Order: sequence, then structure tokens, then C-alpha cells
Amino acid sequence: MDFGGNIVPALGLVFSATTLAWILLGVVLGIILGALPGFGSSQALALLFPITFIMNAPDAILFCCAVYSAAEYGGSIPAILIRTPGTPASAITALDGYEMAKAGMPYRALKISLYSGIFGGITSTLIFLVAGTSLALLALEFGPGEMFALGIFGLSIIGGFFGKDPARGFLATAIGLLIATIGSSRFGGLRFTFDYGPLMDGIPLVVVVIGVLAAPEAFRLLIEYGQGDAAQAEADNIRNIDKEKNRVTLAELIGWLPCLLRNALIGTGVGAIPGAGASVGALIAYNEERRWNRNRKPEEFGTGIEEGIASPECANNAVVAGTLVPSLALGIPGSGTAAILIGVLVVKGIVPGPGLFEEQTAMIIAIFIGLIVANLGQLGVGLAGVKLWGQVARVPRRILGPFVMLMIIIGTYAYKNYAPHVVMVLILGGAAYFLEKIEIPPVPIMLAYVMGPIIESNMNLAFTIHQGDLMVVLSRPITMIILVLALVTAVYGFIRAQQISRASNES
Repeated sequence: MDFGGNIVPALGLVFSATTLAWILLGVVLGIILGALPGFGSSQALALLFPITFIMNAPDAILFCCAVYSAAEYGGSIPAILIRTPGTPASAITALDGYEMAKAGMPYRALKISLYSGIFGGITSTLIFLVAGTSLALLALEFGPGEMFALGIFGLSIIGGFFGKDPARGFLATAIGLLIATIGSSRFGGLRFTFDYGPLMDGIPLVVVVIGVLAAPEAFRLLIEYGQGDAAQAEADNIRNIDKEKNRVTLAELIGWLPCLLRNALIGTGVGAIPGAGASVGALIAYNEERRWNRNRKPEEFGTGIEEGIASPECANNAVVAGTLVPSLALGIPGSGTAAILIGVLVVKGIVPGPGLFEEQTAMIIAIFIGLIVANLGQLGVGLAGVKLWGQVARVPRRILGPFVMLMIIIGTYAYKNYAPHVVMVLILGGAAYFLEKIEIPPVPIMLAYVMGPIIESNMNLAFTIHQGDLMVVLSRPITMIILVLALVTAVYGFIRAQQISRASNES
């Protein structure tokens, strides 16, 4: 791309009053919609898609990019405050974010999420400006076999590193995969529907996210708070919210730079792989941070530490720019959200593909400058809203519990105006609450549910392409490397658990 001759026209496209207004509106709407439980970036863009009909092409794509980026941040707000992820990717953020909020530091957790997301978004955008075409060519190497292997790698991370020990983690993973098989099979036929009509189409992702992560917390708030030690401890935390505990200093941000750089690179790389998405990026980033962070022990993650919030938030926001690599350069949507972005381009008469970078260079540069502007706008809106959103942490849990349950019921029903979805959420929520009591973590259930269709559909496609020859599918170099990494990760998870158990027994 000729940057020098197109930078001025690109700046002109972005820095007009109308375009900046659309970007700001996209940021505000993205944060609001992203904060709705189960209402991710793809749903937000689908809802707002008709608005783009009144915009010109640059304004439409910049508006959508702003919504996409802001929705990924918005999902962390309820994840941190009430352990109800707005997006599937923010479920990882809830692990440490909610613990920090419970400890009387909700504002600090929200600020860490915001700063990390902005860093990841801007860093990924700059990387794409410099190396977008090369990343697009690399992404072409990931076919169905490689995506199948990547899904297996994700399962090894989920099972091996979430929960008190890998046995419980892999059990939770198996439960998630089982839920993902309910409904129509990609190989044909129905599975585990028991001739019950509402299960014919499976259990929707929104229902699983709300049922497995949000509903158990609502049950816990209703059952465990309001009296006794829990109520007293909560009251102490509410009183102890002060400025000093919730401040994030520049020195701390500088100290987190290695963590942020690692995870910005992970998010950019994962985003460039078609079909991976923010959930995979956040999961891999969290796992790698546990592995490589020299200042934290792996067992500290999940207890409310800063890096446990920064790593997934940085990565899932970096995925946004990374997703545009295959979408713009190859016309291959990297996620459902990217498919909507491609739809916006096509409606505006722009055909994504290799020629786009040469024929529409100014607009391509404008898109990435606009992403940077959107991230800066997100920073301003986010900082302005931190204190407002953080007030949720001051609401006594005995009051918040009924409200959260009511919102879960209303939100689930409003998803498709379908009462059986509410029943599914309540059943999943009750089951997940019980599983938490016996120390089987709910997060792997939801993540495995997300990974299941990725694994199954790509395995089916790979078998079709290679005429059912499993060895051809598994013997490709990238596939083999990823599968070996998956095996090593799973084995290391069990070894690490034994080491931790032995150390605790000796002490």
C-alpha cells in the first residue's frame, strides 16, 4: 500500500464532523449493548445494521468498527460487577474482575479493563497498518484441519487450567461439549432432544452464557446473602470502597507493559485466523499469562489480580483489528461480527479482497485511523462512566439478587420472546450453582460450549475435503504442532496440579 500518498485523504475521511459524530455514537451504543448479558458484538451490529443505510461507505464502516470495539469492552462491565458477562469473551475477565470488585475495588477493576482494552485495540491497529497483508497471507494457512486442532488446543487449556484441579476442569469441559451437541447434528439427525420441540434447534449461546454464568450468581445472591457472616463481610467491603484502593497509577501501567504487549500480539494473531474470535483470543491470552508472568504464581490467577483482568481484555480488544485482516484483504470473515462488516462493505458497493488494498488505499488507512479514534473515544466515555457503573458494587447483594434474577428472566425472554428459553436458563443456572458447590467451575462449561461447534464443523469439513482420511488431516505441519501443544498443555496441567498439592501438603 502507498501510505505516503494516501495519508492526507485518509485523515480527511476520518476527521470530518459527521464522521467523528458517527464514531462517537458507535462507541456509546457499543458499550451499552455490549454490557447487556449475552448480547455480544455481532448481535449489537446486527441490531444497528439498518442505521448504516443512511451513511456513506467510510462513515458506515467506521461506525460499525466503533460499535464492534466498544462492545468488546462493554461486556466486561457486568462481568466485573455482577459476574454476568456481556459477551462470551468477557467470561474470562469475570474470573479476576469479579473477585477484585467483591474485595472493594470495582473502580480499579473497571479501569484496568478499560486501559488494557484500549492498549490492545490501538497496538493491534498499528500492527495491522504495518503488516496487514503479511498477516492475511499467514491466515490463509489455517484451513479446517488447523482450526480443528486449534479447537482441541483450546479444550486442553480450558480443562487443564480452570478449576481447583484438571480432573474437575476436564469434567466441566465435557459437560460443556455435551450441551453443545444438543439439537441438530452437523453430520445429520438430532441428538439428545428427547422429542422435546424447544431442543430441536439446540440451546442458544445467549441462553448458555446467561444460564451457566449469570443465573448461578443470581441464585447465590438470593440464597447466601442477607444475613450472617456473608452480609457483614459484604457491608464491610461496601464501606471500604475508597479512592486509594481504586486508583490506577501511571507507574502501575508501565509495570504491566510486558503483559499488555504479549497479549496484544496474541489477540492480533488470533483475530487474523478466520473463525477463532475474541473468546479464543481471551482464553489463550489468560492461559499464556499464567504461564509466562514472572511476578505471579499460576494459582494466584482467579483470586482478583490485575494481570488476570488485563490479559483477556487486552487480547479480546486486539482481536477487533486482527479480525479485519482476513475480512478486508481476503474477503474471509474471521467471525460473525466480521461477516456483518463485510455485508456493510458489499451493500456500499465495495468488494473485499486482495485488490481492495490497492484500489481503496485511502479508505483502508482511514478505517484503521478511525479505529484508533474510536479507541480514544472509548477511553473518554469509559472513564466518564466508571464511577456511574461502579455504583452497582455499592448496592447490597440482598437487594441486587432479586433485581439480577428479574433481569435474567426478562432478558432471556426478550431474546426471542420464547418462554422455554427462560426454563432452560433456570435449569442450567440451578445445575451450575450445584456444580460450583462441589468445586466444578462453570467457566469451562461455557467455553467448551463455544469451542464445540468450531471443532465439530471444522472436523466435518476437513474429513470431507480429504475424503475421510484422518491421517492426512492430522499430518499437516501446523495441525501437528498445535495438537502437540495441546497434549503438552494438558499434561502440564496435571503435573502443575500435583506440584501445588504436594507443596501445600508439605507446608
